[in-house]
Amino acid sequence: MKSFQFRLERVLSWRGTQLSLAEAKAEQLAGGLRATDEARAEVVECRAAAQAIVGRAAVVKGADLGALEASTVWAIREEKRLTTRMVELQQSIDVQNRCVADARRGVKLVERLKERKYEDWKAEADHEIEDLAAESAIAQWRRLNP
Repeated sequence: MKSFQFRLERVLSWRGTQLSLAEAKAEQLAGGLRATDEARAEVVECRAAAQAIVGRAAVVKGADLGALEASTVWAIREEKRLTTRMVELQQSIDVQNRCVADARRGVKLVERLKERKYEDWKAEADHEIEDLAAESAIAQWRRLNP
């Protein structure tokens, strides 16, 4: 009786590698989304801080108001850019999550096939053992009863 060997083991390994790569890419995209969200929050915070500084000042000069205006325009533009980037990243994450789900299904499919093949092998091995035991019992009976 030979030991169990799954002929598609390399396929299973390859699909596992595909799954790992897909999960890594999904995590990378999620990290990019978190970093972009943090950058957007910093821009909003900086804009609010600049407005608060000018608002607390006892005397406000025209140059201060000009700098505040330029800072505000930049912050709004940057916030819009980062928000757009976040939307793009979220769409990429959604696509990648579908890829991860597909890769998981592929791995599970081959794993189920492996389990089925193992069960078939095990049943065949058990049948061989039963046949050997029956032949042995018959041979022993014939020796004892000539």
